[in-house]
Formats: sequence, structure tokens, C-alpha cells
Amino acid sequence: MSKLEKYFSKEDIQSLEIMKKSISESMITITCVGLYNHGKSTLLNVLIKDFEYKTFKTADARETTLNKEVIYNDIKYIDTPGLNAQEKDDKKVMEVIQKSDITLFVHTVTTGELNKAEVDFLVKIQKHWKNPQEFINRTIFVLSRIDGIGNYEDIENTKNKMQSQIKDIFDIVPMIVPVSSEDYKEGMLHNEKELIDESNIKILEEKIDFFKNKFQEAIIKTKRERLNNKYNELISKLTRKLKDKEEEIKSLRAKQINIVEEFDNDITKIENTLKNMYDRLY
Repeated sequence: MSKLEKYFSKEDIQSLEIMKKSISESMITITCVGLYNHGKSTLLNVLIKDFEYKTFKTADARETTLNKEVIYNDIKYIDTPGLNAQEKDDKKVMEVIQKSDITLFVHTVTTGELNKAEVDFLVKIQKHWKNPQEFINRTIFVLSRIDGIGNYEDIENTKNKMQSQIKDIFDIVPMIVPVSSEDYKEGMLHNEKELIDESNIKILEEKIDFFKNKFQEAIIKTKRERLNNKYNELISKLTRKLKDKEEEIKSLRAKQINIVEEFDNDITKIENTLKNMYDRLY
């Protein structure tokens, strides 16, 4: 057992190693969030060119209950549980995107503008995060399943409504990319350039590259800050353990002193009893 393993959990050590590796390899993390059944997993599958949809589960049943990670082309993609599927899921999502470099917020165009659960989640970020502007600056809102809408104007109307909703929260016009994962899949499988172009997936990939380049220095700086915070967290944890151990030792010493004092008192009483018995004999 190493010294680290003696004092820290496997999760702490693993987290530290991942952070260090992430900096040394210049790997970025992209986290996909959104409501359950809004096309998150399908989008991630086409981004990593898995057209059989085996990597990220896309079944009708609620498959994603934990954050799933896959590395592809020096990018770590993370799928998250659907927002508001269960109360504890929102907390999981909130925690993982705080550690993410770029966020893909997926909303299906077929439901119209953002619903209350999505708006509430964004409001929580704006109100409670230390730097909500960092989140919105590094988030691409993805309007999914545009193949399900025949009218281009309807897509633009939904996009404009979403921009207005998000601007009301963060006071910034967000980047929104309408896409069709299914059109991209069919275009790639059957070599149909028109479907590929209409899917807008290549535009999304270009936006991701743009974000990577634009925020590269800031991302590395953030990673170093997170690593430093992790070091400080572990040092604080070690300090607490040391204080607990000191208190334990003090408690043991106090018990030892009490035992010795009690023994001394007993010896004194026994000596006095024996002396009295001896004195009575004479």
C-alpha cells in the first residue's frame, strides 16, 4: 500500500491522476446534458462515429443513470442522466458540468422552446455558480431532431425563442446549432453528401473546434486551477485526519493518565488498609 492509498480514497487518487493527465495530454472534456429522451446519446454516438449506437445507450427505457465517459480524438465525451428524470440526477449533472471544458446542451426542436425544467436548471447555474458566465461562454445549445420538422421557419422560430429565454437568464445571446443526428448517420452510411450537409453535424464539429481553439488557454488555466483546488482539498482532508488522530492520541493519553491515577489511588488505599490492619495487631 502506497502512502497515498493509506490516507486517501481510490476516488481521490484517481481524480488527481485524471486531472494531471488531462493537463499533460491537452485533452478536453465535452459534457452532454439535456432532458431525458431529447437526443443526447444519439448525438454523442454520431460525434464519435458510432452509427450502430452501441457506445451511448439510446433505448426508450431510461438507460443513462450514471455519467458515461468515452475518449475519441483526444476529446473525452460524457453522457449524463436526463435532467429532471429523478431529483438526484440534476445534482449529478450539475457536478459533472462544473468539471467540464465545453458543454453541449441538447434540446429537441419537436417540443418547441425550453420547458420549465430546462429553464429552472439554467437559472440554478446562473444563481448559484461562482462564475456562471464561464458556463454560458463555453456552452453550445444543440437543437436536435430537425429532421422531424418539415418547415424551416418553425426551426428558426424555436431557435429564436430559445435565444430569448437564455438571454433573459444570462444576458448573452447563446450559440445554438440545429442538427439532425439521424440525417448525418444516413448520409455517412450511404455516402449522401446532401444529407450530411443538411444534418449540420459538421457545423457543430466546427463550432466545437472553434471553442477548443478560442478557449484553449482558458481551459488549461481552469484545469490547473481545478488541480490546485484538488491538491488543497486533499491537504485539508489530510490535515483533518491529522487533527482527528491527535485528538485520538490525547484521548488515549487522558485515559492512560486516569488509569495510572486510579491505580495509584488504589495502591494508596490498599497500603493504608494493610497498615491499619497491622497497627491493630499491636
